[in-house]
Amino acid sequence: MKNSRLSTENSRRTRLLALFSAKFRHADQACELFREFLQFNKFNPDFCSKLLALASQTGIAWEIRRLAVLMIEHQILKLPPDSFDQFNWLFTQLGLKQPGHTKAIVDSVLTEGYSTNDFYDFIPEFLRKLKRLERVHRRIRGARTSIGALREFIELSRRDGKLSLARYLFSPDEVVARIFSQLQVTDGVIDVDTSEPPYMDQETSRALAWLPTYEAQILNGLRDASKTCWVAESTSSEINSLVEYPLTTVVLVIKPPGSDVEFEIKRAGRKCRTPLTVVYARDGYTVPPSHRLDGGSMQWLLRFESNSASKLALIYRLVHQTEAPLPSYISRSTIYSVPMSRDEVQTLPYFTDPDSFGPGFGRMRVAMAESVEAFKAEGYGELPEFPGDLGLTAQFINYVNPAQAILCGTSSFRLDKLSRYLSPEGPDHYFVDGPRSTRDAQAFADEILEEILGVYQPPPARYQTHEQYVAAALSVAENRARANSIYLSLVEQIARLWGTLLAVRGHSRGESFVGRNVGLKSFWRNGEWQVKIIFMDHDALEMPGPENKFFHAHGTMPNTFLDERHIWTRRPEMFDSSAVGYLNRIYRIDDDLDARGQQLAHATLKDAYKKTQREMTTNPQFRELFNQRFIE
Repeated sequence: MKNSRLSTENSRRTRLLALFSAKFRHADQACELFREFLQFNKFNPDFCSKLLALASQTGIAWEIRRLAVLMIEHQILKLPPDSFDQFNWLFTQLGLKQPGHTKAIVDSVLTEGYSTNDFYDFIPEFLRKLKRLERVHRRIRGARTSIGALREFIELSRRDGKLSLARYLFSPDEVVARIFSQLQVTDGVIDVDTSEPPYMDQETSRALAWLPTYEAQILNGLRDASKTCWVAESTSSEINSLVEYPLTTVVLVIKPPGSDVEFEIKRAGRKCRTPLTVVYARDGYTVPPSHRLDGGSMQWLLRFESNSASKLALIYRLVHQTEAPLPSYISRSTIYSVPMSRDEVQTLPYFTDPDSFGPGFGRMRVAMAESVEAFKAEGYGELPEFPGDLGLTAQFINYVNPAQAILCGTSSFRLDKLSRYLSPEGPDHYFVDGPRSTRDAQAFADEILEEILGVYQPPPARYQTHEQYVAAALSVAENRARANSIYLSLVEQIARLWGTLLAVRGHSRGESFVGRNVGLKSFWRNGEWQVKIIFMDHDALEMPGPENKFFHAHGTMPNTFLDERHIWTRRPEMFDSSAVGYLNRIYRIDDDLDARGQQLAHATLKDAYKKTQREMTTNPQFRELFNQRFIE
């Protein structure tokens, strides 16, 4: 019996090591590391010390370093909270404190979302943060680990943002280099608009000041490069990648190691031979002016959007004394060239020369001519007429002036995507390259559920279908209680923002509130995992300014009704695609809780409206944003 058991364990170990060899380019190094990992079912300071050295060593492959980080976290979770000597040593190694039990944790952890830097009080919060991934760690059982559990562990190690300790072991400079290695990069120039109101620069500075130092250094590395970034053929679309090109989008999102902050590069081209093109009509309908430059953004529109969002963020903070659920617009750059194979081509020859542009050139030129005529008819300023093909390109470039922006505090988990991913067809929407195994589908469901709940307890039921598994997960008592609480919180956040916007007679024609432009984000604050809603894409957001003396209701109210439709509508044929309708489906809300949500929304909306109008009449800083006649 003993020989049989040893033979079985050796066979399992051989299969586990074979999986490691298949999953890692540096197979020998990974297998050697894993052989040691299998030996320790308890915290081992010598092995942990080796892992720390591996994870922080720049000469080691990135995939091995990430694996070492996750192994460290696994080791730490085996420590009882009162292992003060081991935690003192560990925090010292991570640069979080000076040696000695009486020494406090560095103050910077408070900006990372911890509620304390007292050594003894910090330990349980630190463990609580790591335990978010306990569903994966607890399946690792030394040589008795299953193939499925090991595969999930390996895949988790490749989610840089999920590795809490990576922020202390990967330097900002090497993270920036790693990000650029997964993109195409061309020359660009920072877009400086001297006509911007002062609050825009103040909002950017505030956003950077509020970031933890680690994220701020990475963000500065991205924006100070005077480059424009483009999706590469190899850029991943997997959720929670370090660099992600979310499905059905033309943006790039960055999720730094060990961070709950997301950056967005808007926009970054199409993943094809022609990253930028021109579209005038699609599916028999003319596209909006902002979509005529397909794959890119128009400079004037980015300027307008960043101005409007910054103003609303300032108003919200003045009224509610807290940050608005909006991203911060950090920088803009003008695009001068487009990546082509291993080189780059300036925009004028790219749109003019058929050899530079490639397939589809003739169709693109027809759309360009139609777009130029439409821009003229719509009253956009125009250049003097120039003859020939180059003249048409110059006119088009004058209208669109391709540009790119970097945003901070976004979310790739948009409401419409989350709703689709949690629907019975969720895996089909995500695994676009074809069917995956049941194990892959379950891991995908677990990641999405973890994002919408902050902390997630997998159900005891086996995965049979996506619909069955998601329903079982949201029926777990702990998950159900969190889902209900988070749902009410999100409804309250929506009502507070819209009540504030209504009070200043602002609107977005529905664009700021439509499901594809609103996202959910789990984040670590006050020592707990929480979930918030984020409103993005404010290119149609309008508010009266100092130049507006009167409220023009006939023009404003129809657009306000569009906002209401995309947020609240209860009409059966539209409810599924409103923000609250999406939240109802995502969290599987029953009628009683839905009714409570409606009551909470009404009360919050009314309170926010009154507070905003009161602030408008009493706060000098607020009044500067509007015309005195308009306020009266």
